[in-house]
Amino acid sequence: MRSPFDTNLEALARRFGHALVLTDQDSTPAAAVDPALGIPGIGAGGEWLQQLVPDPPPDVICAVGLCRDLSVDALLDAAPASRVVLLEPNPADARRALERRPWKDRIDAGQLAVLVGPGYAGLAAVARVMPGIGTAPVLVHPTLSGHPGLVGRAREALARLVFQNDANAAARRALSGRYLVHSLVNAPALARESDVARLGNLFAGRPAVIAAAGPSLDRNLHDVACVLDRAVIIACDTAAWPMHSGGATPHVIVGVDASEANARHLSSYPAGKSVLVAEASLHPTALAPFAGRTFFFRVSDHEPWPWFASLGLDRGQLAAWGSVATTALALALDMGCNPIVFIGADFAFTDDRPYCRGTAFESTWASWARNGEGYDAVWKCLIGRWQTTEVTDLAGTPVRTAPHLLSFRDWIVERAIERTDRVFVNATGAGLLTGGPIRQGSAVRTLHPTPAFEPDAIARALRTAHAAGLTPNAVSPLLASATSVVAGADEALIQRWRTFADGTVSRDAIRAALASPEQQAWALGASAYRRLMEASA
Repeated sequence: MRSPFDTNLEALARRFGHALVLTDQDSTPAAAVDPALGIPGIGAGGEWLQQLVPDPPPDVICAVGLCRDLSVDALLDAAPASRVVLLEPNPADARRALERRPWKDRIDAGQLAVLVGPGYAGLAAVARVMPGIGTAPVLVHPTLSGHPGLVGRAREALARLVFQNDANAAARRALSGRYLVHSLVNAPALARESDVARLGNLFAGRPAVIAAAGPSLDRNLHDVACVLDRAVIIACDTAAWPMHSGGATPHVIVGVDASEANARHLSSYPAGKSVLVAEASLHPTALAPFAGRTFFFRVSDHEPWPWFASLGLDRGQLAAWGSVATTALALALDMGCNPIVFIGADFAFTDDRPYCRGTAFESTWASWARNGEGYDAVWKCLIGRWQTTEVTDLAGTPVRTAPHLLSFRDWIVERAIERTDRVFVNATGAGLLTGGPIRQGSAVRTLHPTPAFEPDAIARALRTAHAAGLTPNAVSPLLASATSVVAGADEALIQRWRTFADGTVSRDAIRAALASPEQQAWALGASAYRRLMEASA
């Protein structure tokens, strides 16, 4: 018979897609024992919960430290219909609670989740199943009242979640129109290029280096120079030019930001040097240098992907937690890479700079500097756009960062905790990428024992995968459907797209996005063919 612990742990992983990592080590003060009953906290738990749980109980309740005694049982009995998130500072207490009784039914129904400190990894995954966590009441076990640091970390995790959700919602409202229009403009390229799903396990067991464009990349380039032939080099789009200019041309570049400014990192990139793994909403100018070398992916199932799928153009999905670095990690995991080494992944404004040198932003910085501003002043202005906070970096030095950067860092740490089958090494040497199983080390020591790839082996494997992922005869059905929309014959589809974009995109803009020269040529050819058939009938 399976133990309650195993049953609960499997149910949590299945329901929330997050593997809970627990230890037997106690890391918080001992729970109070009810002297009358000799049972930890049952009497006190019942009393304080009765006072704090609203009547009627809310839809979602967050509770800190209740796993340390039977207070968790009292809460679940007092709020049987509520969705409960248990944030437990002490992993050993969480283990004991999960060992005590089976909660599989409640977990399977999405009514109970357990997260452990100090990082509370998996909170974002739980929030996707249990919306409303960020605004739910937070109940704190009375025995933690004298330990504000423990409670504070749980509240900080919830605060980060609120920030992430608000930022994602704001981005959704602000960018949905651009996302839609760019995806429609890029539709012919999507039909001609490959599917990211073809990269699955392509480099299983081989190392990957993920290059982000943090300030430390300037010196990291020299650190990895002698081991570039031992790993698949994956560059975030912002890091592509610095890597190439530094003699470390990436095998794969990942692009997810749909802005025109971000497209400058790709639109001038040397043709034929790297393959591009691209979200379909990239600015169209970003795709030109990568014709015949692009793998498309999606980040969700929203518009216009249902239309693409109906035409046989569905593509594999990669996670995009607001940052191209998170998507690059998702790609490395999908490709089976191990170990995964990060460089330039500061997630902080190291040296009071927003990026490394040599990005597409360099020309903008230079123009501002020519107008009398020094580079330090330019960087200070750029960093000042964010609400910054000062924290201690890996070297014990104060460094400024921002909530969105911490959010990206936390997402990567969560993936590292979940993927116990992989090794994660931060070779940045600065910044804030730490936590969970992420090791701090150099790229040379990590990769030097690995046999070198044969010359051209990576490029050859990518070419083969690209060819295997092409969709034969996909262009004609796409152009036929686009022509129908341009002609006004599919108003329901246009209305669906406008609803997705919150009305920010007009019907004319949608038709203009689809009315490419290629579509117009196809429409003229189709019209001439119909007339010819009619004349010969």
